[in-house]
Amino acid sequence: MKTDKRDENVLLIANEKAGYETVQRVIGSGYNVKAVFTSHGKRKHNIADYVDFSPLGKKYKDIPFHYITSPKEPLVIEKVQSYNPDLILVISWSQILPKEIVDFPKLGTVGVHYSLLPERRGGAPLVWAIIDGLGKTGLTLFYYDEGVDTGDIVDQVELEITFQDTVKSMLERIEIALPQLVEKNLDAILAGTNQRVKQDESKASYTKARTPKDGEINWSLSKEQIYNFIRAQTLPYPCAFSKIIDKNGKPKKLVIPCARLEDDKLIVEGYVEDMEG
Repeated sequence: MKTDKRDENVLLIANEKAGYETVQRVIGSGYNVKAVFTSHGKRKHNIADYVDFSPLGKKYKDIPFHYITSPKEPLVIEKVQSYNPDLILVISWSQILPKEIVDFPKLGTVGVHYSLLPERRGGAPLVWAIIDGLGKTGLTLFYYDEGVDTGDIVDQVELEITFQDTVKSMLERIEIALPQLVEKNLDAILAGTNQRVKQDESKASYTKARTPKDGEINWSLSKEQIYNFIRAQTLPYPCAFSKIIDKNGKPKKLVIPCARLEDDKLIVEGYVEDMEG
């Protein structure tokens, strides 16, 4: 149930389908959303699960939607501050937010990380969880601070990773779980009554950001490791691939979005495309 804490100004910074669904849930639940910032279409090739937010902008015409290329641009910082938000909520946003944005709202800046912090701070935690063959991951709602995913934890939810899951099926699960996690805690955050748990640094670990070139398969790995590698990077992410030479001696790329293990055999499905560059 909602409280009467509806007067606080909330500003949303979001990308991807999970962010789209969360923005829609927060606005639809009656919170005082002053503005939404999302990535400009120019950045769609930098965002694996890119979603155009313009349908939401048309649906909620009274709320300004801003499409930006970088949150570090002075005009973007100035625009964010002009809304005088009490709270900034960040969903599925990979770009680093400047201190002038993070520290501005009196109730802080809260975001979601795709792991059970303090484990697996940093880049591409969902992809790495599948590559590493984990049986579970999770979502952590936490406060931004000066570190990388080091702020106080508000709440967490665990997500199972089955041996058949891919990054696509996990994203679909997150699209349901993430808006629920936010809605569960937003009243308390706005009221200042939510829990804030310091992260245990002795349990902290980090993952590295990934680029499309990191998807090249190392065929010397075990069948299970290769299977995990492929399912961790299927669509909508850039898929795993292998470099090959065609019959004319030209270098090509074998893109492999699908794989399965049957009777101890690794079966892959893919297609050939030209090498970029």
